[in-house]
Amino acid sequence: METVATRIHETGLQLARQRDAFLTRTREAGEAFLGETRDAGRQLVGAVQTEAKRWRRFATQRTAQLRNDAQAALSLPAFERSLLSQVDGTLRTLDARVRARLAQLEGKPRKGHRKTESRKHGSRARKSKQTLPALAA
Repeated sequence: METVATRIHETGLQLARQRDAFLTRTREAGEAFLGETRDAGRQLVGAVQTEAKRWRRFATQRTAQLRNDAQAALSLPAFERSLLSQVDGTLRTLDARVRARLAQLEGKPRKGHRKTESRKHGSRARKSKQTLPALAA
């Protein structure tokens, strides 16, 4: 029969073995985690560097494109073309107004060329224009 001291001693040895196994497994798991984390971190750094290069290339290309567009927009021929097209639009609008007014005038008899026969009611009073009341301050 075992004694209590022997049983306590065997239990202590068993717990020490379990502790050593736990520490070994924990240390190995920690090392594996550290290695995986390091690899993932390196991959992340590589991805960030690659994306930074892509952004730099994009910014360089976009800057060159904007510079060319700005030079083309600010060149004398481009300015002249813009100005002339605005003047053309204004002249077209004025032309349309003049034609409309001429058509309007051609449709009405002129004041100086009225026939006297059509003035039967020449002494008749004209309608007065309505005036708007003054705004109170």
